[in-house]
Amino acid sequence: MLLDRLIFQGHDTFICRNNWLKKGYDFLHSGGSFTNDDAVVRLGVGKNMVTSIRYWLRSFGLTDETDALQPIAHQILSADGLDPYLEDEATLWYLHYLLVKSGRASLYHFIFNELRKQGFSFSRAQLQQYVIRKCTEREVTVNENTLESDMTVFVRTYGPSGKGGGKIDIEEESTGLLQDLGLLTISKTDGVRYHIENLERPELPWQVVLQVILENESYGEAISFTDLEVAPDSPGLVFALNEKGLFYKIEEMMVQFPTAIVYSSTAGNRVLTIKKDQINLTEVLQAYYGQIV
Repeated sequence: MLLDRLIFQGHDTFICRNNWLKKGYDFLHSGGSFTNDDAVVRLGVGKNMVTSIRYWLRSFGLTDETDALQPIAHQILSADGLDPYLEDEATLWYLHYLLVKSGRASLYHFIFNELRKQGFSFSRAQLQQYVIRKCTEREVTVNENTLESDMTVFVRTYGPSGKGGGKIDIEEESTGLLQDLGLLTISKTDGVRYHIENLERPELPWQVVLQVILENESYGEAISFTDLEVAPDSPGLVFALNEKGLFYKIEEMMVQFPTAIVYSSTAGNRVLTIKKDQINLTEVLQAYYGQIV
């Protein structure tokens, strides 16, 4: 995670479009470089969009700071990857998790991992004040115009099309990568407020939740239910899952792995135990995506 270096710019006000990650992956995989003069022609986008594609690849953790493709990028986006054209909503949920987890797009980490602990509803002013306070704690200066732009991109990334405020690109707003997840709603009954409610989310596959749990380095073999709800990068926080929804996902996992995944509740102490050596997550995902029978 890159939270030692707070970043609120680099997207040039563009949200990530549906085809940008695949386009950027193919470009880099074929030997392209974002700093080369031919990047605009080869990617088929404007110069500012080249910069934005580079930003989003890094922010989703698909490339590092040198633009080197990471293993997860190949796993998802290669020609024989799990979902190279990002057609399955499960992939979008996982990419959302990667965006929050990487910490490179700092605002996304702050909102999902920290701000939502204080409440599921917030105004733009509350968000701005929260981020500025976090920057002050780290002795980092943030330009308010830059932060304002980043907040607008965040809202347009997750909110209903055309609801982010500011100048709207109709084509961009209709092809945003993460909008269909329905994580962010906007109300105007008492001023403009943004809501990321904890819900059951039956549309979120249990396989993605299991992946997130197994990837969380802070989790041991025995994990308290509370940590699954509110620990950093937990499924409860990142996916805005309520208690019932999280328990339903665990139940689905236990059906598939009755000996490897066990849930227990003793004297109010709820614990999920996962025997990681008994689960081949690659095969779980391949089966989900129909790559093995």
